[in-house]
Amino acid sequence: MMSAGTDTSAVTICFCLLLLAIHQDIQDKVYEEIYEVLGENDELITFEDTYKLKYLEKVLKETLRLYPIGPAFLREVQSDIKISSSNYVLPKGTTCIISPMVTHHNPELYPNPWSFNPDNFNSENVMKRHKYSFIPFSSGPRNCLGSTYAMLFMKVLVSTFLRNYSVHTDTKLSDIKLEIDILLRSVHGYPVTIRSRDRRYNRNQKA
Repeated sequence: MMSAGTDTSAVTICFCLLLLAIHQDIQDKVYEEIYEVLGENDELITFEDTYKLKYLEKVLKETLRLYPIGPAFLREVQSDIKISSSNYVLPKGTTCIISPMVTHHNPELYPNPWSFNPDNFNSENVMKRHKYSFIPFSSGPRNCLGSTYAMLFMKVLVSTFLRNYSVHTDTKLSDIKLEIDILLRSVHGYPVTIRSRDRRYNRNQKA
């Protein structure tokens, strides 16, 4: 389970850094928050610090919305279930395919669903949506056991990396082509240029 969690988190981080390289304004906001929480010192990030990285969490969630690493889940119906919006009944034993890719790109849930917009996870926007409109780790009693660990792990790695480096790319969002297998991946990889960062925040400084 730890190995699987590391693979999925690693791919999500790669997507996240590529998206931040494409959207420099969002990368600047992430770094501003990291700087405000962690400052210029070299102290390691603490568990308490991770809870203060609210905008970074939105960025990671938006990455998982746009590119859910598990593109589909299978579930077997254990008893007859009537669909609430129709008269159709799923008989016991039916295998259902639930796709976060479909749900996360539903324009009724997420306006401009193929754009990268961390504000999708502002509290007022989250409250407007059904609780199962965001399911990168599945949901319910059989959701991913490592979801909390994965988010903590990704916050620590991304914040530690961006404290010291900035990412840049010539890739455009429309250039990203997806390969759907057991895990969702980018066909052409995650091409970014990494530059050392001056660990001082200047609103007018380019990341």
